[in-house]
Amino acid sequence: MKRISRPPEDREDLKEFEQLFRYLQPRLYAYCCKYIKEQELARDIVQECFVNLWENYENVKISYEFYLFKAVHNRCLSHFRAQHVHAEYEATVKEKIRELEFHPELPSPLTELYLKEVNTLLQQSVAELPEKCRLIFMMSRYQEMKSQEIADTLGISVRTVDAQIYNALKILKLKLKDYLPILIFLFPHFFSH
Repeated sequence: MKRISRPPEDREDLKEFEQLFRYLQPRLYAYCCKYIKEQELARDIVQECFVNLWENYENVKISYEFYLFKAVHNRCLSHFRAQHVHAEYEATVKEKIRELEFHPELPSPLTELYLKEVNTLLQQSVAELPEKCRLIFMMSRYQEMKSQEIADTLGISVRTVDAQIYNALKILKLKLKDYLPILIFLFPHFFSH
């Protein structure tokens, strides 16, 4: 496959790039699937590598084939590194939860820092709730008002109050899903219906 030598806007270059794509895409996809078992992710990785080549073709000083195979290989490695980091973080979080469950009276400086971070995330997530939803949720959780009291104060139905609290919990659980076990342990009243 010859190298593209003119700006990518040129129709001839586009045609050559499409030929390159048709020629290499199946091989790159098969190569990627040796490492990545999720087919959709493998397709995305190959697609991203082609996009990257298209955007940087002038700077590529080696054959496009070699460049693309190397790029796919590197993206696969990056994916595994990210998975490994995520798994390590998840293991650390689980360990901290166990530590807190068994020894809540002995927090370490690292645990205190972690708790502060989790609390900040919770407060930010509450602040990002839709206005009416946030107001009702804060009245319920921070001021410990009953649904009827909130309804009377705001001049709305108890059913609306309960629906807004349910929506707030749904949003918070989704946003904070990675921290949910520790949050439920630390703030059980926040996440009860």
